[in-house]
This record gives sequence, structure tokens and C-alpha cells, in this order.
Amino acid sequence: MENTTEEQIIISEFKNEEEKRLKAEDSRKQLKAILITFGIILTGFLTFTYFFFNYIEEKAEEYKQQQQQEIQQTNKS
Repeated sequence: MENTTEEQIIISEFKNEEEKRLKAEDSRKQLKAILITFGIILTGFLTFTYFFFNYIEEKAEEYKQQQQQEIQQTNKS
């Protein structure tokens, strides 16, 4: 009877260790998925920001040139 009790304890401990290992492995997979998703979102945001600011700079340059042309036309008149 002692052996079966000890065996049950050993089996129970083995199952608990296996369960902990599986949970840790699952947690690592979830963390990896979260980090990949975050990386994709961050990359998209930075790309959008880069092109958005380039667009703003181009429009500002066009506006500046337009203002200079208007000033030159006013001075000629």
C-alpha cells in the first residue's frame, strides 16, 4: 500500500511539473506573438509618420515658394 501511495505522489508531482512546463511554454508563445504584433504595429506607425511628415514638408516648401512668387509679383507691380 505504501508503494501505491508513493507512486501516486510521484505521478502527481510529475503531472504538476508537466503542467507547469506546458503553461510556461504557452506563455512564451503568447509573449512572442504579442511582441511580433507590437513590432508590426510600431513599424506601420513609424512608416506612416515618416511619409506624413515628408508630405507636410513638401507642402510647406510649395507654400513658401508660392508666397515668394506672390511677393515678387507684388514688387514688380
